Amino acid sequence: MTNDDGWSPELQRVIEEAQAMMTDGVMEETLRDKAGVEPSHLPTLLDLVAIGVTNGAWRNSCIENWHAEGRLSDGDMMRINSYTTDAIRRRLQGWCIESGITSASSTALAKIDVEDVDVLAGRLFRWLTNAERRLPTGMTLGELAGSVEDLEEYEDHADRVLGGFVGQMEEKGVRFGLLCTACHGALACSRWWAHPTWPDRVEHFIRVLGDATDSHWGPNGERRERLGAEPLTVQDHYVLRATLLESPWKLDPTAAEWIVAAGIGYLNVPVRSNQPVLSITADADGVSAHPLADGAV
Repeated sequence: MTNDDGWSPELQRVIEEAQAMMTDGVMEETLRDKAGVEPSHLPTLLDLVAIGVTNGAWRNSCIENWHAEGRLSDGDMMRINSYTTDAIRRRLQGWCIESGITSASSTALAKIDVEDVDVLAGRLFRWLTNAERRLPTGMTLGELAGSVEDLEEYEDHADRVLGGFVGQMEEKGVRFGLLCTACHGALACSRWWAHPTWPDRVEHFIRVLGDATDSHWGPNGERRERLGAEPLTVQDHYVLRATLLESPWKLDPTAAEWIVAAGIGYLNVPVRSNQPVLSITADADGVSAHPLADGAV
């Protein structure tokens, strides 16, 4: 006998036991131990929540299929993902202010009701799925989708993910849901802009750009040679560093492509704690843990 989801009673029991183990304390310890992040610091937590929402509701959708089809390049993805993360982060910050949170401590999230999160999710959904929304590449979301059917496919995905974002909070509280989403961002997207390790990644990248003998470029600097000359807008490393740190979506297309090809996402950046082995996510099917799969910047 199975339930409405097709699960056997035994599988249902295992799932329920696993979900019961996911507590605020587990999430906090995961962020500290696996990502070197202090979960009580609200600004950092919101950065990671923004990354988690972007990865779940944007990148891990038909958008990635469109990328694979060639509608978006690797450089386009870097610019759009960082732009989307920034936009969602700003909306999260504004929502906290509206909710009366002025403290830098995430414990203040305890005063927020699930109804308030539902309002936030609605705003994020409307912004993410707005067909007239212009992407950093210059095209609108509707133009990228190319058809009503493809746009609706994305809308369905965003609705499902954001519904799960709110749903987990109905069961375990708002702070738990945000911690869970932050774990997703911290562990599954450690190469992304706005991640706590991003500044170290940028510093390392700028350093290897000036050293053709660095091991990043392979034996005898072969990888560096194959890349060819730095584009004009990459040559000023001081300006490049500032752009990568503050707003990589403002890179021009040629620079973005060159930087991704140069392997900024694959630098061996020292970490402050043990490498994570699991990505904790929440969607319409509940809370779960998956093997880490680090996305592109």
